[in-house]
Amino acid sequence: MSPEDAERAFAEFVRSQSTGLYSYTYYLCGNRQLAYDILQSAFMKVWKAWPNLRDQDSVPLAAYMYRTIRTVLVDYHRRTQRHPEAVWDDERDGQLPDDCNVAEEAIFRAFGRDLRAALATLDKTQQDLIFLIYFEQLSTAAASRKLALTGTTARRYQEAALSRLREMIGYSIEEDQDGGR
Repeated sequence: MSPEDAERAFAEFVRSQSTGLYSYTYYLCGNRQLAYDILQSAFMKVWKAWPNLRDQDSVPLAAYMYRTIRTVLVDYHRRTQRHPEAVWDDERDGQLPDDCNVAEEAIFRAFGRDLRAALATLDKTQQDLIFLIYFEQLSTAAASRKLALTGTTARRYQEAALSRLREMIGYSIEEDQDGGR
């Protein structure tokens, strides 16, 4: 592949994957500017490896990109000597919209904290799979391809992750079927 073809192929990859990869990066770090910076650094690492990646059909590019984003984020936390947990800052600086129901907002935020804590107990593959299926709204098959997993393995990871999340946040199927009664 000529350098011009490689550049075009990489530009197309960036164009087609940027939105989903930004969402994933934001999901991991909880800060818009940091997510943008991490994603740009990850794209730079992938660009440097691009000629080798394009020749290896056995490594799905999306899976490689997800791993690269995680690695860049861990490197960032090591470099800044921060704890590698997600920041999840409130970008509204604690301000509530004028038309906000304060009680509902408090419940929503408390549930969000509980859900983030439960997600943090999952292994990285389960976290990535849950993100792709429920945040990016991909099918299990599409998510498994992005993570270079077989469909059966992805379904097992998904079932285990959902079971763990239900256990952690106290959700039961009976409550859902009874309408919460």
